[in-house]
Amino acid sequence: MLQWLVLALSALFQTSATPPDAFDVATLKIGAPTPIVELDLGRLKGDLREVSWSPDLTEFYVQTSEGNPQAPKLHHYSVAVAGGAVKPLDRQPDWAEEYWAHKSDRLVPGMEWIAIEVEQKIENLKFGTGSAGAADRSSGGLNGENALGASASNVEKAAESQHVRVVRFKIFGETVSEFLNEQPIPGMMFGWGPDKSGTIAFTDREGRLTLLDQRKHKHAMPGVKDASFPAWTLDGTQLAWVQKNGRKKYTLMYATVER
Repeated sequence: MLQWLVLALSALFQTSATPPDAFDVATLKIGAPTPIVELDLGRLKGDLREVSWSPDLTEFYVQTSEGNPQAPKLHHYSVAVAGGAVKPLDRQPDWAEEYWAHKSDRLVPGMEWIAIEVEQKIENLKFGTGSAGAADRSSGGLNGENALGASASNVEKAAESQHVRVVRFKIFGETVSEFLNEQPIPGMMFGWGPDKSGTIAFTDREGRLTLLDQRKHKHAMPGVKDASFPAWTLDGTQLAWVQKNGRKKYTLMYATVER
């Protein structure tokens, strides 16, 4: 991951060339979101770290981590797309490692002359009482527990301006990841589409899910919020994500995608 960030901070260039098989996300037809299974992090242990599709599109690999971020303890799970119990695994499958490398790459898959830009700065941000979710991941903001039952003093503090270390990943003129006072995780808030398609799925500060292509066309997913870990299948036919539905609880979702 550190290598990813170092490379991203190096020289960056882009081209306007558009491959013939590139997607236009404005014309995509997205199916209704379908819940698969609840991910209870109280039982799975730690925080979500990865969500990957299997090559045959029949299962997901889910990874959680706990402990020291520099040397975390990892937990591995399998989830059938058809639903059912979350099953523990001994290790990360090889296919999941390959999928995550594609999903979280700094370079556009199949269009390696285009790269994500990384921006780092200190900003004075103001978190209003309605923006607890934005500060949820920030070490200086409200955590999940306080966001659900904040005291008056916490609410007042949340509305104040705070100096925050911000890291943003940008591509095609859009911010596709934003981290506040935390270790950046490539792939947590974005996932590339099929090879040479020039498309990306990403979530913003409020967890809204959007599809974007290199023409800067966008397709917002209606009704989706508090989402993260967008995961597009390598053939472009399905899109998955996790959606927060309570303290330490998420729902793994997916929708069909048609060109």
